[in-house]
Amino acid sequence: MSIPERIIKEIDMLSEQDRKKVLDKIKEKYMAKDVLLLGENYSWWDNEEDDIYNEQ
Repeated sequence: MSIPERIIKEIDMLSEQDRKKVLDKIKEKYMAKDVLLLGENYSWWDNEEDDIYNEQ
């Protein structure tokens, strides 16, 4: 098993809260500051309280 595979396996075994902390630290340390993250840019789309996109 390669080192990246072992790291991913270890991260997968963490709780959701600990996983978020680790991934935030990785993002902070290793990703460029000017990178646009699509998941964060479109997080507003999943707003369940938004009646425009929730036709019932």
